Amino acid sequence: MITGFLVNPDLSHRVIEFELDQAAQFLGGVDQDRVAVSFQEDGSDYAALFNPTAKTHAAEPNPVASLARSAAATGDPAFLADPTTAISGPVIFVGAEGGDIGLDEIRRIKDGMRAVRNYREDNEVDYRLWRAAVLNLGQLRID
Repeated sequence: MITGFLVNPDLSHRVIEFELDQAAQFLGGVDQDRVAVSFQEDGSDYAALFNPTAKTHAAEPNPVASLARSAAATGDPAFLADPTTAISGPVIFVGAEGGDIGLDEIRRIKDGMRAVRNYREDNEVDYRLWRAAVLNLGQLRID
């Protein structure tokens, strides 16, 4: 069993115990992917398990996972700058190598959640535009 931290797009969250083959029941589908994420400037990475098809099924964007993905990829903690790399749907945060996540890491994720809440309140228009862009990109079909 792996200890993970499940965070939904609405920022509801909980600690879960699961086997990797059970992750799909939390992620809303059978496809799962993993991406490196970061919640601090010291370079510590974690992994986020998510369903990569969630975006094309109009799942709500996950601002915490999107922020952490961007921070890990670019080293820039800028809020919600790139809707094309946004993660949608629920996310399970685990250790960088797919192992357990500890209380210190969960505290860092919760700090990220507080930052997202504050950003949403302070920059309501920017947040709504980012969310709409993510949802629209998920529906973009080029035939």
